[in-house]
Amino acid sequence: MTHRVTVTIAKDGSISAETHGVTGSKCLDYIPLLEDLLGAETVSSEFTEDYRRTSAEVENTASQQQWNS
Repeated sequence: MTHRVTVTIAKDGSISAETHGVTGSKCLDYIPLLEDLLGAETVSSEFTEDYRRTSAEVENTASQQQWNS
């Protein structure tokens, strides 16, 4: 599965980012990178469903999706 980051800038200037396809605590590695790139500081964060999934589960899901297509 491909790793992606969606960055959204609201009208009020607030910035949010969400990782996709990054399992477990590896998503936390993106926080300092995004803070550097965006010149921003994290105010709050939440875990997505991908945080609770293992790499093997993601691979199985991706394989199943390919077969179901």
